[in-house]
Amino acid sequence: MGSFIKVLNFCVSFVAFITASALVLFMLVGFVTGIYDIVLIMMDTVFMEPIERQLVFNTVNTEFLHTIAVLIILMKAYRILVEYMRYHHIDIKYIVEIGIIACVLELLFNYGDYSEDMRLIMLGLGIGFLAVYAFRYDTLKKAMKDTQDITKNVSPQTETEKEEKIEEVVTKPKKTVRKTVRRKKKED
Repeated sequence: MGSFIKVLNFCVSFVAFITASALVLFMLVGFVTGIYDIVLIMMDTVFMEPIERQLVFNTVNTEFLHTIAVLIILMKAYRILVEYMRYHHIDIKYIVEIGIIACVLELLFNYGDYSEDMRLIMLGLGIGFLAVYAFRYDTLKKAMKDTQDITKNVSPQTETEKEEKIEEVVTKPKKTVRKTVRRKKKED
């Protein structure tokens, strides 16, 4: 049973690796074609009247900012995939970050595509995620670091052994503190 779980874990990690690789390729192609399109549009505006040029530049600026925002979301998605491949765990900090960015992106660039109710829901989600991120950043960061420390110390063969090892690592500091307190009481 243990080797079967290893094979399944390998398969899931392989799928995450392929997805991350495809995501990187997509980001590179999107970035290069986006820059290429912007350069072509800018070259077309060289011989235009200033008023026409300004209208084209407004459109280019919006498209360029949208491309950058989408790339940021894709980078966060890549980071989530790498985090999963490395630790077989996704930290809530990354989910909160991508939630904030996605809500802001949709409200800024695709405002007209949504109903009033949907815009309010996205605004509420964005503000909620932002509040969690702003007021609980230290907690999110500490949880991320603790999870990474625990999973680095764990390298068993089966899921049961992994859970036992995590339990041991988590409860170990408590036992050490109790021993220290008992020693101090005996000394007094």
